[in-house]
Amino acid sequence: MNCLIAKFRDSAQELSSVKGVSLCAMLLALRVVVGYFANFSLAITPNAKVGFAFLPVAIASMLFGPVCGMIVGGLGDIISFLLAPMGGYFFGWTLNGILVGMLYGLFLYKTDSKILFKLIICEVLINFAVEVPLGSLWLMIQSGKAFWVMAGTRAIKCLISVPIETVLVYFFGKVVLRRILRK
Repeated sequence: MNCLIAKFRDSAQELSSVKGVSLCAMLLALRVVVGYFANFSLAITPNAKVGFAFLPVAIASMLFGPVCGMIVGGLGDIISFLLAPMGGYFFGWTLNGILVGMLYGLFLYKTDSKILFKLIICEVLINFAVEVPLGSLWLMIQSGKAFWVMAGTRAIKCLISVPIETVLVYFFGKVVLRRILRK
């Protein structure tokens, strides 16, 4: 428990430096741009979208912890909606962004050993404890379609996404960490 509290405390302290705030702001901007231009629907259903907006959130969380990850994930959703609204605003998707940033931060922030193992666990949790149940619930509320139909198509999408997201976060995270933390 103390480890979790320490991660949140240390992450919040990252926002006290100009470097931390400016890099979080750049990753937030990147999250909005990538979320706008790099999304596409799977052939199985238009409700299961694949995108790359998770990558800046994961990198922000890896570099600056769960607090910064939650900010980038949540504000990224809100700003994306404000710039390109599709229907009415729905807080559920913002909550998903916040939870995803928090999970990436808790698993990947200040982690040196077993990062690949922790990343795999994190991706499975994000996809099958957040994206499938909550995403399906939000779609059910918004569209009126059956929860289990949504959950089934989203689970298939997540089975495809987990290995791809794991590889992308692992390699991009390593490159970014190497570049930023190089003295």
